[in-house]
Amino acid sequence: MLTPRFEITQTETEVIIVIHAPYTNIKTTEVYVDGTDFRFYSTPYFLRLKLPGEIEENDSSSGSYDCEKGYFTLKLSKVNKGEYFENLDMITIFLEPPKKHNIIAPSIEVIGNPSTSSADIDGNLQNITDVDMSSGADSGDIWFIPQKQAVENITLLTNSPKYGFANKISGALSAFEPVWIKDIIDLPTPDITPEIERKTLRQLHEDKDFNEDHYLADYFEPEWTEHIAYVAEWDTLQKDQIMFNEVEVDLLKELPNKEYLLEAEDIQKLCLNLVDILYANCYNRRTTLGENTVESGWTINKLSSTLCWFQNFTSMDEVIIACFRRSLCYPLYRNWELSMKVFEDVKKVVKLGKKYIIKCFCEIHSIFNTSYAPRYILNQLYIKDFLIWLQKCPDSLIESLQTILDNVYPDKVNMEFGLVKLEAEGHTVHKELIIANTIYEATEQINALALEDEEEEKSRLSSSSSSSTDSTDTDYETDSGNYLTRTTTSSSDSTSSVSDLDSDDFSNPKSDSENGVLNEH
Repeated sequence: MLTPRFEITQTETEVIIVIHAPYTNIKTTEVYVDGTDFRFYSTPYFLRLKLPGEIEENDSSSGSYDCEKGYFTLKLSKVNKGEYFENLDMITIFLEPPKKHNIIAPSIEVIGNPSTSSADIDGNLQNITDVDMSSGADSGDIWFIPQKQAVENITLLTNSPKYGFANKISGALSAFEPVWIKDIIDLPTPDITPEIERKTLRQLHEDKDFNEDHYLADYFEPEWTEHIAYVAEWDTLQKDQIMFNEVEVDLLKELPNKEYLLEAEDIQKLCLNLVDILYANCYNRRTTLGENTVESGWTINKLSSTLCWFQNFTSMDEVIIACFRRSLCYPLYRNWELSMKVFEDVKKVVKLGKKYIIKCFCEIHSIFNTSYAPRYILNQLYIKDFLIWLQKCPDSLIESLQTILDNVYPDKVNMEFGLVKLEAEGHTVHKELIIANTIYEATEQINALALEDEEEEKSRLSSSSSSSTDSTDTDYETDSGNYLTRTTTSSSDSTSSVSDLDSDDFSNPKSDSENGVLNEH
């Protein structure tokens, strides 16, 4: 049987249940209502809900079916008019069969309903259509059909280190190849390494991986300004606008409905792990400008100490320090201002309440399931259980987280990377570089001006020399009969350099009769 997608809303007098059951056989559709118990059957769909208040089917109740879209809309009356049913959008918690309250140890986790055998289920499936729903008869509990609630067996090894949701799992990774696991988990030999050593090993690993040059490069030449300016969804979203989409509903309705019996210490650790994972998710959303990439799975996985090192925290300060340290060690953008902006994002997400946090974890679940690395393991160890637990935890618990976060003030000194000293040294070097560059540029400009002056002087002298020569050279020609005399004068010598004859000899030549034959020149 398939569990259909469904949505529950309410008015002061009615509860409206919308069920998406496409391609169903309308003739086999049956509905049963009894107090807080609602049951729907229409081949091949089956749905059973345990509501937080009593409803009834009476003359004002109604139902309709949209055959084109495949939606049943059922309106049922509240027994107590005006009663408010809480958490109607928490889908998984309503897929809850009646429980037998047994005395169990507080550290044991109750999962599903292991008492139902496959033979019982087959029998119920065979006889279910024989029940007259309109008569209100309930033959035993034949309506109890597990709705995708697989029985899970968790091995609890007393002496082995534990990890996973609420630190309840051990030995789960022993069957995987170590090389394969290293793609998603930095913790060496997680089934052997004691829990008390995880924090120390993580910090040593981060100290080794912190790159001063990368940090200073992002400090002085930022490439992350657009990420700081990015307006995320949580910056504008109002609490009453939060709705699950179809993909998220499909995921939530397929989750097994577990019951967690947790001690106060366990709940505290879960809240701290929750903030750690949210920080990694907010960093991814901001640095991808809201559009997940193929690196998103790596980013969330790597930045979360919970997912990468299976670490449990003891205080919120410890969580935020771990988040900041990893954000300054591993991703592409490593900047204090960006880390602070992501911290503010986490506060806004928590302020929007557990419904929006569930949406964030649905997104993480989807990213890990589609990751090329085996990050679906992290869904099995952490994310799925967080999705179930968050739907059941009280709103006051999330509100208390908001108060604690508001009293956390990250400081560079507490990061233990020597950021203050590193930045001071960086500023000193940066100033020296600026001075050196200024001197170098000034020298280059002076040399360029000197070269230009030299070229201009050479050009001026060359031009002056050429002009002087052209203006003083003059040719004189005298034609007397068959004879020609050429004389050249220059500015430096005003006397004739070609002929020693007087100027009168040229201007007043004597005739042959007076002077005889002229000298030949």
